[in-house]
Amino acid sequence: TWRFHLRGETIRSAHDVGWMRSLTVGSMMRKDVRTIPASTTLSEFRKEVPLGSAQRVIAVEHADQYVGMLLVPELHSDRSDGDTPVSALAQFKDAVLVPSMNVQTAAETFQRTGAEELAVVEDFDERIVLGLLTESHLMRRYAEELDKARRDLSGEG
Repeated sequence: TWRFHLRGETIRSAHDVGWMRSLTVGSMMRKDVRTIPASTTLSEFRKEVPLGSAQRVIAVEHADQYVGMLLVPELHSDRSDGDTPVSALAQFKDAVLVPSMNVQTAAETFQRTGAEELAVVEDFDERIVLGLLTESHLMRRYAEELDKARRDLSGEG
């Protein structure tokens, strides 16, 4: 438990170690993400991704390397020239999660960036897109696990 303490994790009991460590970004992320080449123009994007078909699309280049997050409603209402590449309109270009991150680190990343959703990439160097995690799903899963741990400790579960 001393190592967890040194990493800044709050451990109240041995039970905390198990569920905090198993609740990772990799276990919570959605793998069915929609991607689009970062070189796609805004007018092509609007044809390929109609309003209402998705909330977000991930812009990628080369071999699924993360470029940024595209918020569909914003791109449909953007007044930029139709020849503008979507990469120029991508958000959260430097903010990503990796599968090994625990719930605390991921929550801090969401807080720091102000994002509602972030791409999950293989690692920080290659940035190959693996999935997507929303802040609301992360917080819901954390609350569920916290409630389960509380019930287990109190003998309710």
